[in-house]
Amino acid sequence: MGLTRRKDSFYVEFRVLDDGKHLRVAPPGAGKLKRWRVGSCNQRSARDQEACIKTKLLAGQMLSPSAARAEAVTFRDWAVTYLSLEEVRKLTTYEDRKLKVGHLVDYFKDRLLLSITPEDVAAFRAQRVCYPLMACAGCHKVFGKAVCPGCGWTRLDSPGPASIQTVNHDHTALTHMFNIAKSLRFKLVPDNPASHVLKPDPKNERDRIASPEEWARLTATAAPHLLRFLTIAYGVGPRKGELLKLEWPDVDMRRREFTLRKTKNGETRVIPMTPDVFDTFAELHTERRLDTPRVFLYNGKPWKNPRTAFAAACRRAGVTGLRLHDLRHCAATNLRRAGVDTTTAMKIIGHKSEQMHRRYNTIQTEDLHEAAAKLQRYRANTLITHASDLASGQNISHCNS
Repeated sequence: MGLTRRKDSFYVEFRVLDDGKHLRVAPPGAGKLKRWRVGSCNQRSARDQEACIKTKLLAGQMLSPSAARAEAVTFRDWAVTYLSLEEVRKLTTYEDRKLKVGHLVDYFKDRLLLSITPEDVAAFRAQRVCYPLMACAGCHKVFGKAVCPGCGWTRLDSPGPASIQTVNHDHTALTHMFNIAKSLRFKLVPDNPASHVLKPDPKNERDRIASPEEWARLTATAAPHLLRFLTIAYGVGPRKGELLKLEWPDVDMRRREFTLRKTKNGETRVIPMTPDVFDTFAELHTERRLDTPRVFLYNGKPWKNPRTAFAAACRRAGVTGLRLHDLRHCAATNLRRAGVDTTTAMKIIGHKSEQMHRRYNTIQTEDLHEAAAKLQRYRANTLITHASDLASGQNISHCNS
């Protein structure tokens, strides 16, 4: 601690403690040596500067280097850095994450990262629920109000508020952004404001599955390329993205199984083929191309999204309220009805928790009636057996007498 003279200037030195926000004078034997350049070769001026710095350190008014850097970082700048990070780019949902971060940048813009509070996060959630972000027809800016703040254009239609789950997804992206900014690697913020705002339960659990009649009509009206996709999705329940990214090296026709590597949770899982799923893969194999390893093709190219074809098939079949993702519910429910134990069914469907698996395992009225019928059969068989045992016992007793 003290002054050090070099050719260019005097330097002031103190041992300090850094809590991520401010620097303070460290007790003897502790802290790290911090040096400040005075910018003058005059010793009296350097002494004055030393006293000034010490006063600030004792009062806790000297910002730590990380806090000083953070003061100049805007949310927009951090969003660019965040999306360029390797751990973020490796996310299987990276493209969707870019969209979520875009929503956040449209709201927080050039606000300083350190200035964002939990109240600001709550305000973001409130405006997303009230007015979804949309592009202005006048100046093409994205806004989430009734009137565009850029050119005053009034939105001609209101597509309705964003769902709670959609806002929760944006909120999750914001939380991850601040967690990384808070990490030891960056130290841009001392706390995560997004973590102090609760994400309400969206109450979006679905129990929609295709009835046998609906499934028959749907398969009768689906285009051939869609039918093969639906057969596998309905049979063993892979996610849409997992199935679209499936490649032929991961399909083992001899063992009658296929391996999903690009999964939602990043864990590889092996899926057994039912007979109809095996026949479907055999049909797909006849259309296999050498210029792409992808299994599902449309017009000779990797299929990107079956949503439009599925919607058209549902219209032709007269099936309403059914989503492509609901086929996972169908597969989980059919596995349970077939008597497959929960652990095995979770391995096939790809669920990490029993709670999630229960959400997909739909109990319908006919399941309750079947349970009642099983109970009746059990009781009837038990009573008959019990009566037979009693009669046999009586006969034996009579013979002995």
